[in-house]
Amino acid sequence: MEDAARLLPECLPDVGELVEVRSRRWLVEAVEPESGHVSLACADDDAQGQTLEVYWEFEIDRRILNVEAWDALGAKGFDAPRHFSAFLHTLRWNCVTATDPNLFQSPFRAGIKIDAYQMEPLRKALKLPRVNLFIADDTGLGKTIEAGLIARELLLRKKVKTIVVAAPASVLEQWKAEMEERFGLLFAILDRAYLTEVRQDRGFGVNPWRTHSRFLVSHNLLIDPTYADPMREWLGSLLPGSLLVLDEAHHAAPSSSGHYGIETKFTRAIRELGGRFEHRLFLSATPHNGHSNSFSTLLELLDPYRFTRGVPVRGKKDLEDVMVRRIKEDIREVQGGFPRRDVRPIRIDGLPADAPELVLSTLLDEYRDLREQRLAGATPGARAMAGLLVVGLQQKLLSSIEAFAISLARHRKTVEQLWTKGVGDGQGVLDSGFATKAPDLFAKPPDADDERAEQSDEESAAEEEAQIASINAEAEKEAVADSAATALWNREQTLLNRMHEVADDARGRVDFKTRHLIAWIYENLCPDRPRWNERRVLIFTENVIGTKRYLREMLEQAIAGTDLAEERIETIDGQTIGAKRKEIQRRFNADPAREPLRILLATDAAREGLNFQAHCTDLFHFDLPWNPGRIEQRNGRIDRKLQPAKEVRCHYFVLPQRAEDRVLEVLVKKTQTIKQELGSLSKVIDDDVERRLRGGIRHREVERLAHAIEAADLDKEKQRIAAEELEAARDRQDSLTEQIERCRTLLDQSRRWVQFTAQPFRDAMSSSLELLGAKPLKEERTDDGGVVWTFPSLAGKALADASWTATLDTLRAPRKTDQKLAEWRRQAPIRPVVFEDAGVLTDDTVHLHLEQRMAQRLLARFRAQGFVYHDCPAPASCRPPIPSRG
Repeated sequence: MEDAARLLPECLPDVGELVEVRSRRWLVEAVEPESGHVSLACADDDAQGQTLEVYWEFEIDRRILNVEAWDALGAKGFDAPRHFSAFLHTLRWNCVTATDPNLFQSPFRAGIKIDAYQMEPLRKALKLPRVNLFIADDTGLGKTIEAGLIARELLLRKKVKTIVVAAPASVLEQWKAEMEERFGLLFAILDRAYLTEVRQDRGFGVNPWRTHSRFLVSHNLLIDPTYADPMREWLGSLLPGSLLVLDEAHHAAPSSSGHYGIETKFTRAIRELGGRFEHRLFLSATPHNGHSNSFSTLLELLDPYRFTRGVPVRGKKDLEDVMVRRIKEDIREVQGGFPRRDVRPIRIDGLPADAPELVLSTLLDEYRDLREQRLAGATPGARAMAGLLVVGLQQKLLSSIEAFAISLARHRKTVEQLWTKGVGDGQGVLDSGFATKAPDLFAKPPDADDERAEQSDEESAAEEEAQIASINAEAEKEAVADSAATALWNREQTLLNRMHEVADDARGRVDFKTRHLIAWIYENLCPDRPRWNERRVLIFTENVIGTKRYLREMLEQAIAGTDLAEERIETIDGQTIGAKRKEIQRRFNADPAREPLRILLATDAAREGLNFQAHCTDLFHFDLPWNPGRIEQRNGRIDRKLQPAKEVRCHYFVLPQRAEDRVLEVLVKKTQTIKQELGSLSKVIDDDVERRLRGGIRHREVERLAHAIEAADLDKEKQRIAAEELEAARDRQDSLTEQIERCRTLLDQSRRWVQFTAQPFRDAMSSSLELLGAKPLKEERTDDGGVVWTFPSLAGKALADASWTATLDTLRAPRKTDQKLAEWRRQAPIRPVVFEDAGVLTDDTVHLHLEQRMAQRLLARFRAQGFVYHDCPAPASCRPPIPSRG
């Protein structure tokens, strides 16, 4: 103890010196000689810039790191060869070039499986003086990873200091997790909760954008002055070293075909805020909506020096330097790496004539005709509202009888009230007493980023009831209660009562779709009841009210009595947010041998931004969206990069005896055609098909509608414009092969320059652990023949320095929802680590890479130990003594 005390410096450090305090290296920023108070900024790689205020004489492990103490070098002999080798490698990996655009560095500092095709966006970005780049790759090709590579590279080259990622609210958590796990980049989600926390900690007047260097923010908040105004103040006219990453960038494009297009609030926000960033990176799989001016406006938001709204884009010539566009089918053909997709219809034929699905479909179609006849003399707006109500009921019937019965009961109640008020006054229902409540949303199921997706079941029910009331009030306000109208209204009531009887009788029973789904689960997931195998299934439903609850209840009853039945089913919807959503995703992607979850029910709130491909190769559309793009996004949850299986199966139900299913079956087939043949034209066709189905599916028009969708009778002018302006920029198979080979060559050259391989990295980690007084990493074999490495116990370090506990937390399994921190640390052991990405999603191991927090801390400690490998306290005479405090 006396020897240790003599090694402690007896003088204060000078400003600008490096010191070691509390097991970390710090740069001295300020010194108060009178009090001995010292202000420090952390110099370790994993915590650069963090500040600390100390009283120097009371720090028991204080040291002044004198790197020029040559007289002490060699006093304790030479370093061990493996330690010196690790030290040299660590210095080499920490060297970064900021000048050579042909050297990739970020791929070797990331926890990813490196694919050559993903280097093309990085190659193009490094060629640009300002990174204004549009990544327009197909869904599932890894645009988030490509953006992360660019962001990390720009940070390494000191071209970027601050990053803002603007994305739909539903994918913010996914972005946060990907950036931290894959690239070691910590982002803060700037939302209402963050704003409240910052104001509580730092005062109401603080600008939240100045409290961190990397933010995630939802699209919606960029048009909110509460968040946008402080952002303008923070950015100024132009913030040097700033990067804006705009995910789903097509949301910023004007939708109309006017000369400039009618700009939305979001378009204006991106124009006004985006121009204040030095670098811009746009991401979208559907950048073109068929309108030339809309596309040129979107590109002008990206790079106003190259593009001007209203001036047509000249395809490959204009886009060569600023856009990357590849299609999944082309990548699959050129280099593989993606599964084959088998879209399988489940045909439910031979239904009895009195099957509720068939009877209700016929009755609803008759009801629609009668209502249109009665309201024939009303205004177009009233007739449109009447049609909107039937379209919404039809969508719910195609989802489930349960959902249909709930909405039908609300409709019957409202209609009776409205008609009763209007009968006998000779003027119809002029004042219904119902307030308008977004009636046009009744036939639009909640989207992934729709605020309705986050409502509780009770809130959704109240919302729907208000919508139905508003629709009926608008439709009936000009209805005339004469004898003919009264006769038609009576016939309508007869049909409504009949539909109510049929639906009410059937809603408590297992319908034909659910029966086949249960049979499939028995056969494929639980063939040896009560034991389950290791297969999983993802089931999508569009309708939230009724269907989701009904389907879960039916499935729970069906599997009751099987092994761990209560843990086999989970639901993910708009209310599943934050840690709970992340936990469900983790469970569904975990090894089935250890995690019992087998069936995941999902609404369309989960069709974007979530990955479920680790152990799932089967997906069911319990009901079908009336938009090919939504169908494709659902399929993309399992048909995407890092899907280990060679084939994925996407199932959907067809009732051939029901008229509507003829159209829906054509819709699914059209989705496949769009995916395989039409590439970037998909958004144009999606919009056209959705427009054709906006009025619902009339039985008498089924064949005409099916043939129109099947023949892709689309706006030829939009096709021509999109093909000329965007499709020409698509890298097809011949050019794609050349592109991949070029990137592979650059990647190999970069690997030789960086000299980063797994073996020296492991040795450096083990050497750093030994310098800390711990044991090196231990190699172990897994049950499947793989190799992992386990960490030694660092309990002593954690007790001596509490910051080690937080670092060790990065090696634990993710924390469960509502799990207490102390309980999690007791129950979640330190996971084994690997040094090469296996190309699959797993939480069983941690991929250590140069930017991972544990690796950063160990290698930073190793470099510090290398610089001052021997204790070299500076002479006491060189600095003033610490003043006495009396």
